[in-house]
Amino acid sequence: MKSLRKSALLLTAVVGTGFLFGTNHVQAATKAHVTTVSKKSSSSIKNTPLTKKGYILRVLDNKEASPIYIGKANYNRLVKNATLLKNAKTISPKKVQNIKFRVEKVLDVSKRVAGAPAYLVVSKDKKYSTWTTQSGLQYYYLNDKSMRSVTKPLKRIANRQDRDLKKANNKRDFNQAMKAAKKLKGSQRSLVVSSLKKLQKDGMNDEGVNLLLFGLQ
Repeated sequence: MKSLRKSALLLTAVVGTGFLFGTNHVQAATKAHVTTVSKKSSSSIKNTPLTKKGYILRVLDNKEASPIYIGKANYNRLVKNATLLKNAKTISPKKVQNIKFRVEKVLDVSKRVAGAPAYLVVSKDKKYSTWTTQSGLQYYYLNDKSMRSVTKPLKRIANRQDRDLKKANNKRDFNQAMKAAKKLKGSQRSLVVSSLKKLQKDGMNDEGVNLLLFGLQ
């Protein structure tokens, strides 16, 4: 899976809970993560089943990262508007690498022709929040030692041009990942195994519905 990360770009414009679109197409995004939408597009902030997965994500620290806003007041503003806040207190993603986030909302853009959905992610105490996309997030335990036997074969699949799980080499690596996942313990085992079953059913989905793949895409 190739990264969905695009060139850095500020929001073109935001009105209410949506974007103000141009005459043809506009790149609407959080600071670093781009979605291409048509002039007839409309957007709204919606609830998402991903919220039920809980606080299992890390906001990645990279040069294109969106700002992390501090305080519940800023979180309350972001819930209503998917935009870069002005005169708001922020912190570097580097400072929150040990903080777990969950997906709180998704920005639903109708007639989106390219790019990735944007998510509002928030820490458990609502102290930290930001809008970003799948490429700016990672399953919190993805790089843990316990996960290496799972992620190694998944990365091999991700790096192939043809990721069809019916292909012999991909099927072999997937089965290896599943075997390793079943050796995990507790809630981690449950999430990883169920995520792999979803992957087997849906394939390598770039639309951000399988949190295990966040950080691999």
